[in-house]
Amino acid sequence: MMRGISITLLPMLAAAALVIWGGGRLARREVIHRTPADRVRLLDFSAALQEELNRIDRLYAGHLENVAARSLVDTPDVLSKRIQEVAAIRQCQIFDGKKQPVQVEGNLLRKNEKLPEVLMEGGKRPFNPEQAVILPKDLGTLENGDRWGWITAPDGIHRIYWQRPLPDHLIAVVIDFTEIQERLNRHLTEWMAVSFSPLRDSGEFVSVTGPDHHDLTGPGKTTERGPAALVIPFRNRLGEWQIQSWDKQHVMLTHDATTVASAIAIAGILIVLGIFLCVQQNRALRLAEERVSFVNRVSHELGSPLTNILLNLDLAADAIHKQPKQAEGRLKLVGEEVQRLARLVSNVLTFSRSERKMLDLKPGPCVPDTVIAGMLAQFQPSLDRRNIRVEWQRGAGDTGTLDPDALAQIVGNLISNVEKYAANGGWLGLDSRIEGDQVKIRVSDHGPGIPVKHRARIFESFERVKQDVNEGSSGTGLGLSIARDLATRMGGDLVLIPSDEGAVFECRLPIAQRFSIVNPTTSAA
Repeated sequence: MMRGISITLLPMLAAAALVIWGGGRLARREVIHRTPADRVRLLDFSAALQEELNRIDRLYAGHLENVAARSLVDTPDVLSKRIQEVAAIRQCQIFDGKKQPVQVEGNLLRKNEKLPEVLMEGGKRPFNPEQAVILPKDLGTLENGDRWGWITAPDGIHRIYWQRPLPDHLIAVVIDFTEIQERLNRHLTEWMAVSFSPLRDSGEFVSVTGPDHHDLTGPGKTTERGPAALVIPFRNRLGEWQIQSWDKQHVMLTHDATTVASAIAIAGILIVLGIFLCVQQNRALRLAEERVSFVNRVSHELGSPLTNILLNLDLAADAIHKQPKQAEGRLKLVGEEVQRLARLVSNVLTFSRSERKMLDLKPGPCVPDTVIAGMLAQFQPSLDRRNIRVEWQRGAGDTGTLDPDALAQIVGNLISNVEKYAANGGWLGLDSRIEGDQVKIRVSDHGPGIPVKHRARIFESFERVKQDVNEGSSGTGLGLSIARDLATRMGGDLVLIPSDEGAVFECRLPIAQRFSIVNPTTSAA
């Protein structure tokens, strides 16, 4: 049983579990309920942020204009101290028409920071042309338009603020824009602690990013929420800024009933199929074991009478001249063993023909009591040796239409069971009678009987009360199965009658009466 479960049922159960799990995954549905963001608060915050950034932009632009104006009157040393008071200024170049521009140092450089060269067009050749900023000669002239502007250095880190306060005076200020962004981020983080609190307290999902794409509202709040529902961009001289807002989302998990039901149905089919295959496999294993046991028992059943025949023939040959009566007795025993072999071979052949659907009955005139008497005569010597007393209530002496050979085989198997398994009871009861259109033959004994748990299967092929693959005890386990099969084929049945002592079997067969030979009498044999 456990072998069949492990081979067939457990894999099916595992497959069913996988189907249910996969069905649950496929049936899973996410229903998203959206709550629009608070647009009023968001627009108020956007206006406040733009105003703060524009204020800082104007403040820094004012410092740069002041540096440009002071470059006209201050000495390089004084101007150097002045520009060191303005954040992120690294260097200042003054082009006033002289052969060499005036270079004024500003704040200290960062570690490994390299400044781009700022040169005037037509001047000396740059040391590294790829990282140099070349200013056109007409930059900021009246013909060219604006008197100030911004130029981004090739390294992308520095920017050049230039201004031409006078036609022959151009100042170029090198600014570390990375420091500008860091200072802005620190300032805005402190500023937003108050200004952003209404949105934060209301649970809004808002992101504020600057030129360095740093989220000023904090990491992890808006990731994996998909595209923003509202984007507010703006820019000034300090960079580009963007406010993004997401609607509030409430995700509800549901499962598609059809998919779940289909998965459960498929899993149920797999489980039922696994149970069916397990039962069939166990049945096949049991049948194989029964056939092995059957072969062992048939071998034993054939071997025992053959051994007895050879032994008794040898003894009869030795005693035939000196002790004729003893030799005659031995020959009678040989005859009994031959009959025993004939019954065994008949059972095996009947079972084989039944399995191959080749068993044909030949109904004809039959007197049931005559058939019973013939079978009883065959068993009488064996019954006498086992001290089994026979009591027969005769009542089936009318001639009917039955297969006499099949009836003889049924009665022989029932008497054989008493001989083999109920000899210790010392009694065999026979009762034959005709009731209406049926003949009933009852065989009883005072043996150990048949346990309740075996009664339902006692008529199955190879079934015996004691089961053992390697056993060699008498009996093939076919007698009752063949007897019931023959009774059924004749339109009747063979049943086990409940009793307080021993076992009682009753064969019921339809009989078409023709004529009466003798009146039914009751006698004891």
